[in-house]
Amino acid sequence: MKKIYFVLLTLVFASSCSSLGKGIAEAVLENDNAPSTLQCDIRGDKFDGINQYFANGKVVKVLIIHGVGTHQSGYSGRIRDNLCKKLNLHIVSRCPKNITLIDPKDKKTVIGTLRVSRAQSKDLKKTILFYELAWSETTIAQKQILKYDMAKENTYKRAAFNNVVKGFMNDTVPDPLIYLTDEHNYILNATKQSTCWMLGKSWEQLKDGSHEPCRVAPYKQIKALSEDNIIFVTHSLGSRIFIDAMLSLADDVASAEKSAKAQQYINQLKNKELTVFMLANQLPFLQIGRKVPKIHGQMVSYCQEGGKNYSNRIFKRLNIVAFSDPNDILSYTIPQSFVDNYLDSRICPFVTNVNLNIIEPVSAFGISAVNPLAAHTNYDNDGRVLEIITQGTQDNVNEAITSGKCYFYEARD
Repeated sequence: MKKIYFVLLTLVFASSCSSLGKGIAEAVLENDNAPSTLQCDIRGDKFDGINQYFANGKVVKVLIIHGVGTHQSGYSGRIRDNLCKKLNLHIVSRCPKNITLIDPKDKKTVIGTLRVSRAQSKDLKKTILFYELAWSETTIAQKQILKYDMAKENTYKRAAFNNVVKGFMNDTVPDPLIYLTDEHNYILNATKQSTCWMLGKSWEQLKDGSHEPCRVAPYKQIKALSEDNIIFVTHSLGSRIFIDAMLSLADDVASAEKSAKAQQYINQLKNKELTVFMLANQLPFLQIGRKVPKIHGQMVSYCQEGGKNYSNRIFKRLNIVAFSDPNDILSYTIPQSFVDNYLDSRICPFVTNVNLNIIEPVSAFGISAVNPLAAHTNYDNDGRVLEIITQGTQDNVNEAITSGKCYFYEARD
């Protein structure tokens, strides 16, 4: 990535004298030989990684929700393969199962694609099902209004690096606007449909090429959610989408049928601990302009045993592991004040912030800089991030912590 950034910088200053280009080149090469300055600290609560979920012998299901920008099916290939390497999963399904997501309201509008693949250890004792949601199909048409801006008649006027950044902005900035004003809730429904397929069907029951809405009763989904091993991985805007999907689930739980069986599963869910890994987290940014939840600032009442509303919680706790890079202009840490004021207390959110540098800075003329695009997109290729997702923060397990690459500060009241 440093070399790409060097090329872009060189192109930007191509009209300058050759000595200027030489100065930049020397600065970058010197930086390449310098010791790593990447920082990493973890602040919050202890949580399990994927590897701990294998202990009970169940299949682990991982739902991946992308963020801003156009994503085609298969976009999660890098993080999937990296996680498989970390977990020593050598057997993979020959072909993924592709499901076209249909809006359950009108039963005809395509709202995304769900791609499901399987990975296993050689002894078959470990199995992961990866569920990759691609929802950006619903926003492509609306972003065509900016297509002219990247036509040759406009791009030749820009410096190379600025043109790359402009293209990135045109493809990403509209997505949060579209999501926040989506009167049809297509993106949210695509997430709920993906969850429905994940919770309602086994690997053997899923059919490649399915093109219909998922119809699984809410109480059956609640049952699966309370019993299955489930991990969520989101990126940027996906963090907001995930939280909204969980709140929608909370409403579904509240309105679920009142039979004894349904109530049994609802009570099971209240003792369930879920974990979501938010890469390039954007929750604070995407809260701007939105109403606060009706129930907030009541963590003690809902989430502590003996609290007044403890029996009305949705989960035992939701571990939110928020990754952010200070040089990523599109990611943010989550302070406790945000948890108290803007997250629904019923889901019992406990936040752990992972603040780390994904990309080494380059230095030229005494000024350090980091490619903001790489800082936003390279989380899924960082060894420390992968270590945290697979091993959690358990003592003597996470190599990134025990080796000193990341420092863990456990937060306590």
